[in-house]
Amino acid sequence: MKWLLRRCSRCGRYTLRTDSCPHCGGSVSVPHPPRFSPEDKYIRYRYMMKREAGLL
Repeated sequence: MKWLLRRCSRCGRYTLRTDSCPHCGGSVSVPHPPRFSPEDKYIRYRYMMKREAGLL
Protein backbone atom coordinates (compact mmCIF):
# COMPACT_ATOMS: atom_id res chain seq x y z
CA MET A 1 0.00 0.00 0.00
CA LYS A 2 1.30 3.39 -0.96
CA TRP A 3 1.08 6.19 1.60
CA LEU A 4 -0.82 9.15 0.21
CA LEU A 5 -0.59 11.59 3.09
CA ARG A 6 2.47 13.87 3.24
CA ARG A 7 3.61 16.41 5.83
CA CYS A 8 5.42 19.67 5.19
CA SER A 9 8.78 19.97 6.91
CA ARG A 10 8.53 23.76 7.19
CA CYS A 11 4.97 24.52 8.37
CA GLY A 12 3.85 21.05 9.56
CA ARG A 13 0.62 20.96 7.56
CA TYR A 14 -0.60 17.77 5.92
CA THR A 15 -1.22 17.52 2.17
CA LEU A 16 -1.74 15.01 -0.62
CA ARG A 17 0.72 16.69 -2.98
CA THR A 18 4.04 14.93 -3.52
CA ASP A 19 6.24 17.76 -4.80
CA SER A 20 5.86 20.69 -2.40
CA CYS A 21 3.56 22.21 0.19
CA PRO A 22 0.70 24.23 -1.36
CA HIS A 23 0.69 26.66 1.61
CA CYS A 24 4.34 27.61 2.09
CA GLY A 25 6.24 25.81 -0.71
CA GLY A 26 8.33 23.68 1.67
CA SER A 27 9.42 20.13 1.02
CA VAL A 28 7.05 17.30 1.94
CA SER A 29 7.79 13.83 3.29
CA VAL A 30 5.92 10.75 4.47
CA PRO A 31 5.08 11.20 8.19
CA HIS A 32 4.72 7.48 8.91
CA PRO A 33 7.59 5.41 10.35
CA PRO A 34 8.83 2.43 8.32
CA ARG A 35 7.26 -0.94 9.03
CA PHE A 36 8.92 -3.10 11.65
CA SER A 37 10.19 -6.51 10.66
CA PRO A 38 11.97 -8.96 12.99
CA GLU A 39 13.98 -10.13 9.96
CA ASP A 40 15.37 -6.66 9.24
CA LYS A 41 18.66 -6.80 7.32
CA TYR A 42 19.74 -3.26 8.17
CA ILE A 43 19.11 -3.11 11.94
CA ARG A 44 22.83 -3.34 12.62
CA TYR A 45 23.57 -0.23 10.53
CA ARG A 46 20.72 1.80 12.04
CA TYR A 47 21.90 0.86 15.53
CA MET A 48 25.44 1.99 14.68
CA MET A 49 24.21 5.32 13.29
CA LYS A 50 22.06 5.99 16.38
CA ARG A 51 25.00 5.14 18.66
CA GLU A 52 27.29 7.54 16.74
CA ALA A 53 24.66 10.29 16.91
CA GLY A 54 24.38 9.85 20.68
CA LEU A 55 20.74 8.76 20.67
CA LEU A 56 21.47 5.52 22.52
